[in-house]
Amino acid sequence: MGFITDPHRLIQVYYFWSTVVADSRWALLPAGHTPMNHVVPRSFTLTTAAIVALLPFAADMYLSSLPAIGADFSAPVWATQLTLTGFLLVLGLGQLVAGPITDAIGRRGPLLVGLGLFVAGSVLAAVAPSIGVLVAGRIVQGIGGALAVVVANSSVRDRVVGLAATRLYAVLMTVAGLAPVVAPAAGGLIEQHLGWRSVFVVLGLLGALVAASAAVFQSESLPAEHRTPFTPAPVLRAYRDLVRTRDFVRPLAAISALFMMLFAYIGGASYVYQARYGLDPAAFGLVFGGTGIAFLLGAVAAHRMAASSDLRRQSLAGGFIALAGALLAAIGTGTSVGLPVVIAGMAVGLFGLGIAEPALMSWCMSSVRSNTGSAAALIGASQYGLGAVATVVAGIAAAGGPAVWAALVAAFALVSVAITRSIPGNPAIEDGHAEAEPSAELVPVGAAS
Repeated sequence: MGFITDPHRLIQVYYFWSTVVADSRWALLPAGHTPMNHVVPRSFTLTTAAIVALLPFAADMYLSSLPAIGADFSAPVWATQLTLTGFLLVLGLGQLVAGPITDAIGRRGPLLVGLGLFVAGSVLAAVAPSIGVLVAGRIVQGIGGALAVVVANSSVRDRVVGLAATRLYAVLMTVAGLAPVVAPAAGGLIEQHLGWRSVFVVLGLLGALVAASAAVFQSESLPAEHRTPFTPAPVLRAYRDLVRTRDFVRPLAAISALFMMLFAYIGGASYVYQARYGLDPAAFGLVFGGTGIAFLLGAVAAHRMAASSDLRRQSLAGGFIALAGALLAAIGTGTSVGLPVVIAGMAVGLFGLGIAEPALMSWCMSSVRSNTGSAAALIGASQYGLGAVATVVAGIAAAGGPAVWAALVAAFALVSVAITRSIPGNPAIEDGHAEAEPSAELVPVGAAS
């Protein structure tokens, strides 16, 4: 982990990766044109990573504040948990609408509107006079995040596919993976010294900075001639075709199960670590951020594996590691050592998640050639919508004790591994830039291979 403690080394590593990945000559070009000298600008990569990083900041930065929020408003646990569950649910389901919107009118406009809504929701949450208004502020944040994350995912697919896409997703996750490391620790310190409202003030400032960067560096990636009119019938058909397409829906199910594992961890961690093991908000932030380092290292490993491992092998490797880590944590809850083993196990689990997620994301997005905004939206809706369900279940599991909570995390990892193993063969995906012409016909689930 030496490069993490040395900022200059981290920058050198990032630029090395950016240069290596750029050699794939990514670009969105007219149909039939072969790219030779075009690359994805580093400003695009960094800005897109910052957009993606806003979501874990919004989810993780205030977790240590949940007990204080409940005490401040005299609200029950289910009401304070709704500030997380509501955010995730809207973030997920909102993408089902946001995706077709971006396919119809382009990426840049919806992105800027979404970031503006994120800032507005942060301000509303910061000044909320009641738990209901706080939940409303989080919902506005989620709507804005839905627009932003759809653009982030689909604009990558606008430019690259296959191995190049896997590498770019891995680079984005490496940069954005700093958020789960920094956010909990920073949030814990802010909450302990300035109060929980200051956490949302900081989120608003971060959103404003990302919006300014996007306004300068995020150019339109979907030309007008490749847009799809926003009418209900084609939108519903696009979703119908996607959910009936085996090459898309199977890796989607696997990545959704991994997200349920992640949000089961997030949803129960503050209660288990603070209520059951006695950590204060600052200590919780450091512990939670420490496990986030493991996810970052997993994304680093994913980038290195992409050059020598196919998507199926990489997805399975990450899934098995995630499962092993969750099982270790579950075992730790029943030992005298206790908390250190639980933390180590969850760190191993998140390391595996960091390996599997880029490959599964690339697998999903590279299986479609049109309506990519809708595809990105369906992925996000599944991830965050089911993640919202997982946070509710995790709250109940955490009330049953650390062992029940850890077993739930392990169960979701097991489901992901089982689904990935059930996918036959490996996707035939070309490496390089994204073609502009319409997609090949999708193969519905249940049709002949």
